Amino acid sequence: MTVQCPYCGADSQVVDSRATTEGVRRRRLCNGCKRRFTTYERVGAPSLKVIKRSDKNEPFDSDKLQRALARVCRNRPTVTAEAIRRIVRDIEAHLLDSGAKYVRSGQIVTLALERLIEIDKLSYERLATDYIDEDGQLRTDHKNQVDEKSDQLDLFQADD
Repeated sequence: MTVQCPYCGADSQVVDSRATTEGVRRRRLCNGCKRRFTTYERVGAPSLKVIKRSDKNEPFDSDKLQRALARVCRNRPTVTAEAIRRIVRDIEAHLLDSGAKYVRSGQIVTLALERLIEIDKLSYERLATDYIDEDGQLRTDHKNQVDEKSDQLDLFQADD
């Protein structure tokens, strides 16, 4: 595979390669302008799409999940940053191992809640407050929203 120089656009050649924890670091030399630059390669995870409440799809973002968990675990001495990273990796691995290409956002919340309750009850409560309604149903679950809408519409229909 040829990589173009970011300076002049000519092809480059690999001068040095090193394995790192994130992937492979390659030092390259431009065949045109002779400048050196570095590229990083890492294995991409299989694509996983999240179906949002609005039925819009977006790629699964483990950083977004990590930020959400960090928010609900803020100021909790029992939940370390490493524990949050472990939860995120565990959820991502679970979703990828399932073989599903699409996952509903409610499934991710459910998996996060299952893991949080084992670590810290208050963090679990904080996340549950954001996503669970008074009846114990996930507010992000599209099926529940459709059912609520149809029940509400039934109230206003005329009797036959």
